[in-house]
Amino acid sequence: MFDFNCDCAQEYGVYKNEKELEIAKYVSSINIAAGFHSGDPLSIKRALEFAQQNNVSIGAHIGYQDIQGFGTRKVELNDEEIETTVIYQTGAITSFAKAFNLEIEHIRLHGAMKYELNNNLDFAKKIALAVKKFNPWLNLYINNADFKEILEKDMDIKCALEANFNDYGSIRQIRELEIKPDTIHFCDIESAMRAREVLKPTPVNYNRVGGQI
Repeated sequence: MFDFNCDCAQEYGVYKNEKELEIAKYVSSINIAAGFHSGDPLSIKRALEFAQQNNVSIGAHIGYQDIQGFGTRKVELNDEEIETTVIYQTGAITSFAKAFNLEIEHIRLHGAMKYELNNNLDFAKKIALAVKKFNPWLNLYINNADFKEILEKDMDIKCALEANFNDYGSIRQIRELEIKPDTIHFCDIESAMRAREVLKPTPVNYNRVGGQI
């Protein structure tokens, strides 16, 4: 079983992104931008309404405070700033979700912050500490299988191994991987549609949300 995920609410003000909710029709979890790299109250509200109406699992999609660069530029942060950056954004989506009687299930990092998570173990441990401090039941999506094992063992945090669909091109190729991912990320409608024809996705936290899916 695989979870399918995509990013949502990556728009703000007059800058709209209509395609994301089209992709979201074919996934089992959505990652809602929390306002630092993109996202504003209205786009977050629309994503939560979509989740409520379509019974998809939700997570916080967090990044560096770099809305002008869409979170693609690394921002040097000390330990306290890393912790508060994670907690602030996760808290924003969590609080907003409660208004819709929803709970977030995971955290997915964005852009330059995601790169650091998967390439800098010290940084990854600091992110894990912040997630654990906020809610130890959340899954942290990560692409580095070695880091996933370390974080789960040393930091006692729940992680979900993610593969990007565009890196493989088919569900068959992903199924043939030696280390199977827990979740697959989609960036375009065509890929999500094609994958959904082959496999019905299942949320990572199926035991928690399965009764609502």
